Amino acid sequence: MLVANPVNNALIVTAHPVADSLTHTLTARIAGRLREQGTQVEIADLHAEAFAPAMVRPDLELYHGNARALPADILREQQRVERADMLVFVFPIYWWSVPGILKGWFDRVLTLNWAYKAAEDGRIVGNMREVPVRLVATAGSDVKGFDKHGYTTAIQTQLVEGVFGFCGLKDVKLNILYEADTATAEQVDDFLKSLEIVG
Repeated sequence: MLVANPVNNALIVTAHPVADSLTHTLTARIAGRLREQGTQVEIADLHAEAFAPAMVRPDLELYHGNARALPADILREQQRVERADMLVFVFPIYWWSVPGILKGWFDRVLTLNWAYKAAEDGRIVGNMREVPVRLVATAGSDVKGFDKHGYTTAIQTQLVEGVFGFCGLKDVKLNILYEADTATAEQVDDFLKSLEIVG
């Protein structure tokens, strides 16, 4: 459960509307372990903070490189990311992907010329500072069901490669707690111990 370098500041982004959900339990326990080791932890609870996930005209202006200024909510999120030595995302899997509010966070926060940029030869290159990224997900189904239909691979491709790899981040790990709806306290403990997040 260790990372190679000390983590002074961590940002945990969590996406679940129910405060006593397993997602929030995992978030709190991960934050607690990090704090025990002297890490400063900031939690971005997207539902509690009423993050607006829908792309609107100012976001599209940013995407096309025509905006004069970042929207205030996006500036705040980017500043959170810039302060962090580690990014942790905790979320349930909905329809074989992240919840809409987290997808909207990716859409709106990972902007052109901040998260990625166009090189002189036209190639898109990642522009983010290299920090570890940990994706901690809960799933109702079992691993056999996910693997049978290719969902595990699809999520890995979409998130690890398609989002974070696109932004230049290489130390990205996805961990899924399968059959989360019926997981015992012991299974949750074992899952937390398996994460490469904290010691």
